[in-house]
Amino acid sequence: MNTIRIIGLGTSDTDKMPLGVYKELKAAGKIYVRTLDHPAVKMLEDEGSEVISFDSYYEQNDTFEDTYERITNTLLKAAEAEDVLYAVPGHPMVYETTTERLLEAGKTGIVHVELAGGQSFIDDVITALKIPVNENFQLLDGTALDVQDLDYRKHTLITQVYDQLSVSEVKVTLLEYYNYDAPVFLVDKAGSIDEKIIESTIAEIDFHVPDSNLLCMFVPRAAGEQYDNKSLGHMINIFDKLVGEDGCPWDKVQTHTSLERYLLEESYEVIEAIEKEDDDGLVEELGDILLQVALHAAIGKKDGYFDFYDILASLNKKVVHRHPHVFSDETVENMDDLNKVWTKAKEAEGKKPKVKHEKEYAEAMLKWMKETIHKDIPLHDIITEDDDYETR
Repeated sequence: MNTIRIIGLGTSDTDKMPLGVYKELKAAGKIYVRTLDHPAVKMLEDEGSEVISFDSYYEQNDTFEDTYERITNTLLKAAEAEDVLYAVPGHPMVYETTTERLLEAGKTGIVHVELAGGQSFIDDVITALKIPVNENFQLLDGTALDVQDLDYRKHTLITQVYDQLSVSEVKVTLLEYYNYDAPVFLVDKAGSIDEKIIESTIAEIDFHVPDSNLLCMFVPRAAGEQYDNKSLGHMINIFDKLVGEDGCPWDKVQTHTSLERYLLEESYEVIEAIEKEDDDGLVEELGDILLQVALHAAIGKKDGYFDFYDILASLNKKVVHRHPHVFSDETVENMDDLNKVWTKAKEAEGKKPKVKHEKEYAEAMLKWMKETIHKDIPLHDIITEDDDYETR
């Protein structure tokens, strides 16, 4: 079995290349390189090394996926006849898709894969920006950035940004989570004599972007009430404290049963906001519904039966399971088809058909609520008990 040895060329500064890596590259009879766009490759060519580049594959294929698959297949084919030395920018294990594919091939036993050398660009970026990684640090891929990956409590380094378009796409995702004026940095050619750091706000970060495959983006960790208040974990901590031993005298003695009436009250007020087309009121009242969920979850956690994440997991699992026409390959053409899908999903969950008394109750109560709301009868005139949650 022949070997494919993947060796990292390090960062853009060839002076930082380890002597052992340089000697191995010089001694090689033939070097495959993913791209010629690296100072070390030019140096090796100037010194007479035989270099075979895959740059043309990028031009000949429509997607990166196709390109990396073709590179992998070419290297595996070459390894059928001889050992192969394959050089990549940076470190072989840092955002190098071809390495991942070759390692997968190695698991099948068709080739032996080795890794060597290569200083990652991450070291130079950390040095250039003086990032305190021990304060919490994460590395994300800009081409697959999802808002759920973002965490304001962590210093965040984003790779795979290389032009104005890619930076703009990352910016759009960042603005879903961070404030528009949050600080952000672009770092080009980190660690080299041409190193450049561009500081801006998220809203303006794509105004002046150099075209470079040695570019990355950095968002420092943030702090402040505006971020905490959008955090699910922060909400859970608040309610755990409320029902805890040193919490609120009212909250910590509540039970699921004692809270029943407040769910009805808050539901009424949500409907009231909807009927009055009061968007600000709807935001507040939906928050009060979530308050009820969070309080029940905190009580469940204190009693040792369930917590908020159990509720969330149950909800997400059920919704995805009951929508195979959205999340799987089921097809529906009309409401009859949809009802069949729902019935089938419920049966698979072990749900048995039953009389839906709650639907009759909801229909009657909704009609009464709407009439009451439009007659401008205040909710507090309807509530007869003195223990009103909102007036505590």
